[in-house]
Amino acid sequence: MVATTAFVAGGTLMTATSASATVDPPGGSWDHTWKTTDADKGGTVYVEENGDVVSVCDSAADGLAARASIAVQDSSGAYPERYLLVASGGLGSCATARASDGGKHDLPEHVNIGVTVYLGTNFQHASTHYYLNDH
Repeated sequence: MVATTAFVAGGTLMTATSASATVDPPGGSWDHTWKTTDADKGGTVYVEENGDVVSVCDSAADGLAARASIAVQDSSGAYPERYLLVASGGLGSCATARASDGGKHDLPEHVNIGVTVYLGTNFQHASTHYYLNDH
């Protein structure tokens, strides 16, 4: 497996690795798995609440990078974006963040988290979901 480290907008450091379209979840399973709304389901986001592991993978050869926007509900009820992951290596590539990366990747406990998975830069085929980060 080849690992590439890259900076994305906002200075977030993330690692994209070459992987098969089937991703092995940490600890044997993911708490949440969501896909984009296109016919090919070109983007998939995986969430493991324990350790705040979030991985987005490109699952279709459609020329569009899969992205996952992670947002944390604030006291007003709004969901400002906390960070963005981009699987920019084409089909089978993934980008992953975890609490152990520190900073904005360490999501607060007992707070609602919003996850939007989409393709390209214009929120194509976006699918938004929410969960209570309770472990």
